[in-house]
Parts: sequence; structure tokens; C-alpha cells
Amino acid sequence: MADIERAELIFTGGKVHTVNQQNDVAEAVAVGGGRILAAGSNAEIRAYAGPGTRVVELAGRALLPGFTDAHAHFPGVGSAMAAIDCKAPGMQSISALQEAVRQRAAGQPPGTWIRGRGYDQSRLAEQRHPNRDDWDAVAPHHPVIFTRTCGHISSINSGAMKLAGITDVTPDPEGGRFDRDGGRNLGVLYETAQIPLRAVADMTREEYREALLRANDAYLAAGGTSVHDAGGLVGPPFQPCQDLVNEGKIQVRLYAFTTVNSFTSPIIGLLNTGLHTGFGDTRLQLGAFKIITDGSSSGPTAATREPYTSNSDDFGIAYWSQDQLDELIGRAHRAGFQCTVHAVGDKAIEQTLNAMARAQREHPRAGIRHRIEHCGITPPDLQQRVRAQGIVPAMQPAFFWEFGDGYIRNYGRHRADVMFPVKSLSEMGVIVAGSSDAPVTHYAPLFGIEQAMTRRTMDGDICGPDERVDLTTAIRLHTINGAYASFEEQIKGSIEPGKLADLVLLGEDIARVPAEQVRHIPIRMTVVGGEVAYEA
Repeated sequence: MADIERAELIFTGGKVHTVNQQNDVAEAVAVGGGRILAAGSNAEIRAYAGPGTRVVELAGRALLPGFTDAHAHFPGVGSAMAAIDCKAPGMQSISALQEAVRQRAAGQPPGTWIRGRGYDQSRLAEQRHPNRDDWDAVAPHHPVIFTRTCGHISSINSGAMKLAGITDVTPDPEGGRFDRDGGRNLGVLYETAQIPLRAVADMTREEYREALLRANDAYLAAGGTSVHDAGGLVGPPFQPCQDLVNEGKIQVRLYAFTTVNSFTSPIIGLLNTGLHTGFGDTRLQLGAFKIITDGSSSGPTAATREPYTSNSDDFGIAYWSQDQLDELIGRAHRAGFQCTVHAVGDKAIEQTLNAMARAQREHPRAGIRHRIEHCGITPPDLQQRVRAQGIVPAMQPAFFWEFGDGYIRNYGRHRADVMFPVKSLSEMGVIVAGSSDAPVTHYAPLFGIEQAMTRRTMDGDICGPDERVDLTTAIRLHTINGAYASFEEQIKGSIEPGKLADLVLLGEDIARVPAEQVRHIPIRMTVVGGEVAYEA
């Protein structure tokens, strides 16, 4: 042992969930040069200690690989923290939201944007979306935009409509619609109807910097060390993000998707540049080419094969025909991108699988790891196709707490029970990545781990009890499987020699905490590349 590499950081005396192939639990870990040097017994690891080594006594607590959120909106997490929080206690009515807007308006210069995030009309006392009249009554001199919790529906006032060029006679766009009262546009915008807002409601460069820093700090404090940004970062926030990464002010590792929801999107031009998935480094790299093909699970606007249980005339919103989706995925596939599609409803998932199969058939590629984001209503026939085509689904078990009761109401229990079927797919050998879709729901990975095990709703129901998974599977969803989804399982996602030293220290032994309490386990330390990035 005379020539052993000395560790800069050692953790000893705990439950080290290595998440290796055997799911071994070790006692201790040595870290040096930004990498894992060894994991093993206390005696083995203490041999790596030198005069300058910091030794952290775990005292029976759990040490895990740093968590990966395989589908979130990184700038959105930070910007939501500066908006009116519609999920806060006491905010479950339009009148309460109006009062919050009134207070913001009193403290902001006229003409500046007032933003809110996270309302759910099904949980508001009035049981409806707020509309332009509600906001006009309390903020006639400010543009107002409130984004529903899913991000697929917005409610705006007359001032925002004027800035965006939306009038009573603006037609419903393909892949979207407006709520109307007779011929009057009520300022409730679904799906692609929100596109005109982007040019007028965007944040400043400095606002993006602040939002990115807030998101970074939030994830580190929750044990998150990697985030797959599923839309939002590639665009105006990218340059300030790259600057912050270069300045060492963002430690979270980012895998940034491009996102397309119409043929007019400038992002499509990226397919002609020669760039493709993997450009960048372990801190910030270009990820999948993402296409949005239907609405949200909770809107509900997901595209379904059968009508909604709650509305027999509603099949959701589909953005593309099969030929259109085939064309887009085919182009991205040929350009060398990992392709992924936002597909929630079973109709959208089937359409996506068809397009991906055609792209591979016409232009075979090895090791593609195409993904489906959400992969929500996935009955057995679609599960078999996901497995056969080698798809990597990025699922959000965390949705069940906030939206599960609505799933049962809108889709019926027969479909709610096969939403996000992690257990069935895992038992087939499909590698499922766990994620939050934050700020749609809470970003904390422990919350997702809990929900993967419980699938419990806010009202106490359970969506698909047969799809609940064990702790080991839930941890893998949020660590090594997320790394696999970004082609990085050889360098992170588990605690093994040579891998990046991305670690999270919990305040308790997670294996001894009841599943329903996992979200409450405190985070004591987060390490990124061997550096302590957060410490409670």
C-alpha cells in the first residue's frame, strides 16, 4: 500500500449504495482527483487517508451517487422561484391569485410583466382557469401571464394579448386553441397558441442568469448533480448558462435538449449545422433533439386513442400528422441526434414509435438510445414496442402525488393504472430514467424516489399499485439510468472506481425510512467532481 493514491475526501462508517451492477452496499468511499478511488470496507478505505484528507464520518447514514433528473426545465425551475407561487398555501382560488397580482402591480412599474406559475384549475375553488377579465380587474397597466402547472396552458390579460398580437379574431393554431366566450377570446391559451408570447414575454439576460443560479443552488441542496434540460436552455438562456459554467458558478452537469413544436421553429435549422448529440463536455453538452407531439397529462390535453372518461368528445391535442412526425424524426435521426419525443397519451406514443421505427429502418444506426419523454399512458401493447425498439423512456413517477387524482378522473382507472409503468418496463429489461419535469412538479429527486415506490395521490388514492417498485429500482431510476439516458453510464451514475465523484450524503439511512417519508430525508452534503458543492 506504499504507493496508494492519497484521497482528498473519505466517507466512512455508513451505508454506501454503490448502484453498481450487483447493487452492492459498501461501508466507505475514497475520492481523489475528482474521481472515485475506491469503495469498500472501513479498513480498506482508511488506508487511502493522508495528512490532508478530509474524513466524513457517515455514522450509519446513506451515501448515494449524485442524483440525475432526466427531464426538467432548468431555467424554468429558477424563474418559477421568482414568480407568484400558485402552489403556496392559501393560493388555491382565483381571488387569492388576484390579490397576489394586485400586490405585485402596486410594487412594479407599469408595463412590466407580472408572472405566476403552477396553478391547477381542478384544485382552484372556482373550478376553472383564470382569464383575462380576472387579471384586468387587478392589473390593468401591467401585462400578466400565469402558466398552468403543466406548462402547456397559459392565462394572460388584455395587456399581454395586445403585446402578443392576439385578438378576438385570432384563429386557433394547428396544435393549439383558445378558450372563448362566444366570439370573445378569454386569454386562456393551450399548447401552440402560446407561441406568440415567447417573443414578447421573454426574460432579460440578467434575469436568466439569476434564474440559472437559483436552479443550480436548488438542485445541489436537493442532492441533484445532473439535469437533462428538456427544453428552455437551448435558446436565449444558453449563452448566460455557458458563461456561468465557465465561471464555475454552475456546478450541476447539464445535458441540454433542443425543442421543436412547429415547423416554424428556428431550432430546426440546427439540423443543417453538423452539430449533434454529445457536443460539449461533462459540464454542459448538447443532448437530444426533442419534438413535442401532444399535450400534458394533467391539462388534460394528452392525445389518446380512446376519448377521455371525463369528456367523451375529447381526445386531446396532437401537434403533427404521422407523416410530419416521420419527417422531423427522420431528419434528426439522419443528422446524428439522439431523438426524443414528448408523448403522453397512448395515441402520441404509438405515433412516436412508428416514426422512430421508420427512421431506423430507412437509415440504420447503432447505439441510438432514442427516448420518449413521459411515455405516460403505456398499455401492454405499447410496452412491448418500447422494449423491442430499445427506447429509453424518461418517466415522472412524481406526477402521481399532484396529478394522479385527475388521471383517474380524466382517463379512467384502467388507463391511470398503466401510466408511467416503471415496474413492468423494468422487468422487461427496459432502462427507465426517472425525472421530475420541474417546475411542473417538485424538482427534489427524493420526492421522485418516494413516488416511484408509492404512486400515492394527494387525495390518498394509488395509481397502479402493481407498478410500484422497490427502493433499489427507485434509486437506479434517478442515478445510473439517468446517466444511461445521456450515454454517460461509464463515467457517472454509480459509485465505482474511476467514475466522477458526484455524491449525495443523506441525513438518514434511506433503507430504514418508510417509503411514504423518503421525501423528508434531509440532504447533508452534495459533491460534484470531488468538490463539496453544498453542505448543510
